[in-house]
Amino acid sequence: MDAIITDIHGNLEALDAVLDAIGDSQSSRIICLGDLVCYGPDSIECVRRSSDWDIVILGDWDATLLAHDPSEWNSMMNRHIEYVRREFDISEDSDFLYSTIRSYHESHNESGIDFVHGTPRGKTDWVFPEDTYDSRKLNKIAERFENVCICGHAHLNGVYRQHDSTWEFVQPEPGICYDIGIADKTIVTVGSVGQPRDDDPRATFVTRDGNFVTFHRVAYDVETTVNKIRANPNIDDMYGDRLLHGR
Repeated sequence: MDAIITDIHGNLEALDAVLDAIGDSQSSRIICLGDLVCYGPDSIECVRRSSDWDIVILGDWDATLLAHDPSEWNSMMNRHIEYVRREFDISEDSDFLYSTIRSYHESHNESGIDFVHGTPRGKTDWVFPEDTYDSRKLNKIAERFENVCICGHAHLNGVYRQHDSTWEFVQPEPGICYDIGIADKTIVTVGSVGQPRDDDPRATFVTRDGNFVTFHRVAYDVETTVNKIRANPNIDDMYGDRLLHGR
């Protein structure tokens, strides 16, 4: 069984709570769909943790640490990215941190399942529940994968099933198994460990056992993460305040 995590975003308290939950499960592998860094106060430590995981996909925030193009971000985000890059540069294990990020994969495919950060169209593409009303968009994404696509980036839990050319959205409930093999094609959005945005502040991850996925929510010490952010003048308080409400 695989444990699938994504969008950690420097939130060490959430990550460690999820890793503890994974340790209590039957999972034999950890697959991470990217975005280890930025927003939160502990990007460096999150990247260190990732060096032991089985498969890690390169997210858009991870990629910008390797090659920052300011034209792709707004001014506030550019200042934040430059701060995180400086922290990586002065770290005693800077070379190790950057080599770890460079080892991340663009994507991964096995057993008819594509693992990506955004969608097969790119790291910054995403799938939201309202996209079920835009079958043209989802059908174009579905052309890029064989049977199932499991992705991050949206920071929301979701199961999207294609029947002929139409799509249905299933809002997952924690602890319930969902069959990803019964539709023509299926997209699974895993949600976020460190920046959930579905009005639930708990961290989220997914386990996969064959053709079944189960969503999990994990409570963690949100206040500690928020206080770290508020104490850091280089991180906007907004990135912490939103954690309290899962937004």
